[in-house]
Amino acid sequence: SRACWVSSRKQALRNTFMEGAALLESGGEESKLGEIPAFQPFLSQTRFTWNYTTVPDDRICAGAPCLWVTGRGLGGGSLHNNMIYNRGNSHSFDEWEQMGNTGWGYEEMLHYFKKSENNQDPFIARDKIYHSTKGPQTVSQFPYVDKNVKKIIEAFHGLGYPDTDINGVNQTGVCLMQHLQKDGARQSSAKSFLYPIREKRTNLKIVTNVRVTRVIINPQTKEAEGVEYAWENKRDVKGKIFARKEVIISTGSMASPQLLMLSGVGPRETLEPLGIDVIQNLPVGKNYQNHIESGSLNFTLNETGIMMPNDEETLRDLLDYFTKRRGPLASEGFFDVSAYISSRYTDSSYPDIQINFYARVIYESDNERKEYLPPMCYYNQFSAVLFLMTVESRGYVTINTTDPFSYPLIYPNFFSEEKDMNALIDGYNFLLNNFSKSDVLIKNGIILDRTPLEQCKQYQYASDDYWRCHVSYNTAPVSHFSGSCKMGPSDDPTAVVDPQLRVHGIKNLRVADTSIQPNIMNGNTNAISLAIAVYIYIYIYIYIYIHTQGAEKVYENVRASR
Repeated sequence: SRACWVSSRKQALRNTFMEGAALLESGGEESKLGEIPAFQPFLSQTRFTWNYTTVPDDRICAGAPCLWVTGRGLGGGSLHNNMIYNRGNSHSFDEWEQMGNTGWGYEEMLHYFKKSENNQDPFIARDKIYHSTKGPQTVSQFPYVDKNVKKIIEAFHGLGYPDTDINGVNQTGVCLMQHLQKDGARQSSAKSFLYPIREKRTNLKIVTNVRVTRVIINPQTKEAEGVEYAWENKRDVKGKIFARKEVIISTGSMASPQLLMLSGVGPRETLEPLGIDVIQNLPVGKNYQNHIESGSLNFTLNETGIMMPNDEETLRDLLDYFTKRRGPLASEGFFDVSAYISSRYTDSSYPDIQINFYARVIYESDNERKEYLPPMCYYNQFSAVLFLMTVESRGYVTINTTDPFSYPLIYPNFFSEEKDMNALIDGYNFLLNNFSKSDVLIKNGIILDRTPLEQCKQYQYASDDYWRCHVSYNTAPVSHFSGSCKMGPSDDPTAVVDPQLRVHGIKNLRVADTSIQPNIMNGNTNAISLAIAVYIYIYIYIYIYIHTQGAEKVYENVRASR
């Protein structure tokens, strides 16, 4: 997402001294299948995704390696994710600024969010303080809403949680989420930013299916001069591209630290044993963070609530989608609704728990399971899932080989801070003691399955010890990888980049992706990816005007660019 915006906007400056830009992408073009919202699960573990695994940890994924999937191709994560547009709470960004990152407070960041936004929901878009209809990235709610999603919203209303715009003044409450979609189809950042200009801009070079293997850095001057790359399908065929001005890394919170370390920028104790010359000793890969997903509490439905169509109804839904972009396939079913609540550690102004819902299909036989994997909109049960959105635990990303085609080692270190576990337990208790007892759910035959997890039967059901056991078997990371190239001022020994996203100690090299977050904000990461891209574009804009028109015009032109 970041690379698409930056590449497109850099070309808007083509009349200045900047002669052009090259975008190197490891993947290829996006899939037409990926346009259909309800087909999102079918993209996992395909050529359109990176399929990372973590180092095993007994605290999560039942002690096995966790699979972490993220998008691969032009558009990055926006090719594969759930399209959610959730910026995060204003307090998250104000915390960044208080840590010494001038210009990253919410008042400034709001401009960057609005710069890319084209909100098509009339009710939401009328709030001009928080929303814009002038950007290239279409944002709107899905055109189809499942009948049981409406009941979930009513249940939260009955518990005192109002309708809310999670991208507005207050997150706490319940909502139909806003998505990066247009007319019932996924609107990736490539569609929004790259495809409209790729044929028009002769000075924009897009190279797909190549892996950047190293940033070329002069060890004497500590200047980034370009990159080395290899073709994905012919890895022995290599090349170099040299940059006249800057190299911008935008490969995500796993690949960005890996690339920096392979280029000689990283912890000395990691690089030297691998024979990598240390050009700049920085804590690359440290401070790794992610939101924690924990489920699942399953709800059964009476027959009138089940959405499992027969062949004739499925055909009708397909025709409805492909002719009008409407119907169940033009949504993600239960995942369209979300609620924010607060644990014991915070209040309603800065909620730390997001509740989402997944459709479930319980099969009558193993053969049926093998034969039928349904889209997200079909179900005969659903699950409530907790997302811990303000995380204290910190992990790290590192390497143990110089092979750029190997995956890095990922140590998530979830629950190293007890506060994270306690907050999740609060979330489980809310679902058990409040949400599941809603009059709306009970009246409509939506009942929580209170069967204890087999592996945790030795504990009293719903006790803190039970939930701790439950979490170890039902917790996984989200594709919100963050923090491994931390942003901070020059006097912060834990920082990798400065507030202008320049790598400390290295000239002409920036990192522009979610790895720069000093603390992971409490929203989904697609929106912040776009805001980071707008931010870096504006700083390039400033750099150009200083050199071509004088510093006195910088303020005027930057404000106009918003």
